[in-house]
Amino acid sequence: MSSSSLRFLNKSGGGGGGGRFDGGVALEVTVLSAESLRLPPSYSPLPRRLRPYVTVSSDEADSACSTGVAAGASAGGEHSWGDTLVVPVGAEFLEGRAEVRVAVLSEASCRLVGATPLGWCGIPAADVLDGLRAPRALRRLSYALRCPRRGGGGGAPAWACHAVVHLAVRVLGLRDDDGGPRLAAPAAAAMPAQQQGWCRVAMGIPVSGASAAAAVVGTPWSWGAASR
Repeated sequence: MSSSSLRFLNKSGGGGGGGRFDGGVALEVTVLSAESLRLPPSYSPLPRRLRPYVTVSSDEADSACSTGVAAGASAGGEHSWGDTLVVPVGAEFLEGRAEVRVAVLSEASCRLVGATPLGWCGIPAADVLDGLRAPRALRRLSYALRCPRRGGGGGAPAWACHAVVHLAVRVLGLRDDDGGPRLAAPAAAAMPAQQQGWCRVAMGIPVSGASAAAAVVGTPWSWGAASR
């Protein structure tokens, strides 16, 4: 699929870059399906139907875009879309400090009522930039949805949520040559090599004896130095 044919959907009818991916670094998310979706309990007398759609967004401005409403569930209770969404991502996502958010909602039958949240999950950079395959390689990922909280805060979940969403994800805009953006090197790679020989000091705790509660400080024996 060429970058010019990527779909950029938005439930509000605005934004989305006019339906084109115009450069930079972005996450392409193909929403495949979701299973075990259900509406939360409600005391409203209005009739309700499960009409799910998926919204994907990042920390970048005007990044939110959405699929269409799933036509209906299969015999096994699975809803399918097959829509491809593209959201721009920045340095915070690439450095592992932010996630791309995937939210599943149910469109209300009445225009006067807002959409009902069904659950959400986050896509971390580690799931798509694992170093095992190129960033543009398509990865199929499945996530258990987290339930909305009571009152929208940090309280207990509003209901038991067992839904799972299935996605196909890849990164656009990262290249393998030196001209492309690079991830920050892991912190472990920047640590100095362990010193050898007599220049290190070791601290230990004796395992028995009257001085078992005291710390022992000594100079470790170097096998390399002893063999010379």
